[in-house]
Amino acid sequence: MEIREILIFIASCILSYILGGISVARMITKKSKNDISASGSGNPGTMNMLRTRGLAMGLFTLLCDALKGAIPALFGYLYFGHFANSQMAYIALYSFGLCAVLGHIFPIFSKFKGGKGIATTFGVFMIADPICTVILFGILFLTLYFIKIGSLVSLLFITIEAIVQLFRNVMDGNWIAKIIMWVIVIIDVWCHRQNILRLIENRENPADLQEGLKKDIAKIQNKREKKLEKNAIKMDKLENKFNKKIVKKETKINNKIEKINQKQYKIADNNKISKVTSKKDKTNNINDCLNNQNEQDSH
Repeated sequence: MEIREILIFIASCILSYILGGISVARMITKKSKNDISASGSGNPGTMNMLRTRGLAMGLFTLLCDALKGAIPALFGYLYFGHFANSQMAYIALYSFGLCAVLGHIFPIFSKFKGGKGIATTFGVFMIADPICTVILFGILFLTLYFIKIGSLVSLLFITIEAIVQLFRNVMDGNWIAKIIMWVIVIIDVWCHRQNILRLIENRENPADLQEGLKKDIAKIQNKREKKLEKNAIKMDKLENKFNKKIVKKETKINNKIEKINQKQYKIADNNKISKVTSKKDKTNNINDCLNNQNEQDSH
């Protein structure tokens, strides 16, 4: 490789580590003011999210953590496969994948306390051998449904996948890529040392997919109930506003009616007064006429 490619290789390793250090599980749970680090096992990974937050959040965490390994691995495979050869492509793939896994396990953003690397390793293997990885993932996902022990399924996955990759034709003679791949696997297994002890002692925490699904259903029901409560409160407020408006309008109408009635009463009183005065005027006129006639008769 030329100096330019070497610098790109080093920079890509650093960026892969930084990308791996982004904890999606922590970002999601901190928004809800319930950090995953304080829930369950405290591990910001797929299994703990599955146990504490439900199946949907567990799968979403798996997807995001897998992308942290898949994106650097894909870049390494495409870029260095184009400028160098297939062996260098797989060396770059696993090198950048290793850096992403290290970033996930020892994140610089979380005081070097992260996950256990399985999901990120899954993303790396998805680029190295997508068909085999998908088939193996499907089989072990069904296995998890029945045995309900996530750590055992995770360890089986990376071990079987690594063994399969050893016998691939594209990896023949590429001992550097094989060594880097097994370094990833060994690191993942080392991160599960406490899980292995609990498995031996038969006290490992279960990861029940059905329970995770029940939590998702319960969340949906709670959201619906909250929405119904909010809608009921809104309806009550609208009804109160509407009733207040009606009362105001009624009072205004009643006030107007009273004013009209008062005006009518005033008009009626004025008419009565005018009638009385007109009668008085008439009587006065008659009296004046009579007086005038009497005066004339006297003369």
